[in-house]
Amino acid sequence: MGIVINKIASYVVEGKFIDNIRKEIDEGIARVGRYAMAMSSKSDPNKIFFHTQEDKYTCNPKYICEEFRRRGIDVDMVWRIRKNQREGIPLDCRVVNGGSVEFYKELFTSKYIISNSVLYVKKGFNLRRDQVVFQTWHGSLGFKNFGKKDYKGGWHWVKGAIATGRMTDYCVTNSSFVSESLRNTYWPHTPMLEYGHPRNDIMFDSYAEKRKEVKRKFLKEQGLPADTRFIMYGPTFRDSKNFDVYDIDIDGVLDACRKRFGGEWKFLLRYHSALWNVCKDRNQINNKDVIDVTDFEDMQELMTIADIGITDYSSWLCDFMLQRRPGFIFAVDLEHYDGQERGLNYPMSTTPFPIARNNREMVNNILHFNEDDYLKKLEAFLDDKGCIEDGHASERVVDKILELMEADKKNKAHPGPRTFGDKVKSVLASVIAK
Repeated sequence: MGIVINKIASYVVEGKFIDNIRKEIDEGIARVGRYAMAMSSKSDPNKIFFHTQEDKYTCNPKYICEEFRRRGIDVDMVWRIRKNQREGIPLDCRVVNGGSVEFYKELFTSKYIISNSVLYVKKGFNLRRDQVVFQTWHGSLGFKNFGKKDYKGGWHWVKGAIATGRMTDYCVTNSSFVSESLRNTYWPHTPMLEYGHPRNDIMFDSYAEKRKEVKRKFLKEQGLPADTRFIMYGPTFRDSKNFDVYDIDIDGVLDACRKRFGGEWKFLLRYHSALWNVCKDRNQINNKDVIDVTDFEDMQELMTIADIGITDYSSWLCDFMLQRRPGFIFAVDLEHYDGQERGLNYPMSTTPFPIARNNREMVNNILHFNEDDYLKKLEAFLDDKGCIEDGHASERVVDKILELMEADKKNKAHPGPRTFGDKVKSVLASVIAK
């Protein structure tokens, strides 16, 4: 109830009480319509719906889709994709715009739903009991807390995460640590499938040729020689909207890389999509040695191009290090972030990554990087977190879905749609969770 009261109070303070209440009523009516559509739909046992928070062909869902395609399995695959993000979508996949009538029709008639985040943020819906949801999440061995009390970016996201947790049948994780993190947040009773994260398969030997192809293409597009090396900086966003924390000394970092590792280096700048204006305002992309890769379609492919990674609190570095390449932390607001913003799952000092709180320390950490010491700490870190990545996660997920499909063929009796009583229980559970 506290969230509801705070919400009403904010409407009054903003002077938009009537307008916002009208919007809430409209959304309530729309949700009833979506509920009716879901309950009157019938799932296609051969249809899989893919959903990513990026609205792109990316992350874990992409690599699961690619495994179906690699095996030539005849399934109907549908993706929620924004109109301007359809580059790279295979021709044998269908696409729908999120929030459209077609989106809900495809979603409610899909037997299997594969997501990497919350299924909705503002436009709520419920799925039927006969639909199967796989949650693959978008962070590995994550630094940041994301529980109900930790997320400060808006109550809509938390509400959607709670609902997503109730609708999820399986969580695909890459470690005992991630399994426990999900249990402690929005999936307390969901079975955990410790298969590895499908997106990280590209970091292993089975994707060696694919990695070479990705880098060759990137070098050609950028007009760079084959021996060019790359350092990538990809920070996370701040709920507080503090942009001063991104003032990394690009030229200083590049000079340090040349001195410590040799060769010619370029700086890959990968801001969170919500921070693109920061990049433009700070004029960093006009540096001749900087390549803006904020809009690069596949973050995992981008990681295979980079020789060194730098972040603050983004868990992509925990994927990147699976290649056993150097990773660094540049976190000028470490104490503030841990204590007053999102908070951290574990002390950054327990990671293998050298930590810098200012540019002088960042340059010094590169100049004095000890590879042997780093690799020892890296292996100990992965072992401590129970990480099981081995490059075969996509195969395991597809095998599981095929197993469910086969069982579905043998068992003709499907669970019926949610009854009105189920709906009441769902609403009560949501209120209690708040």
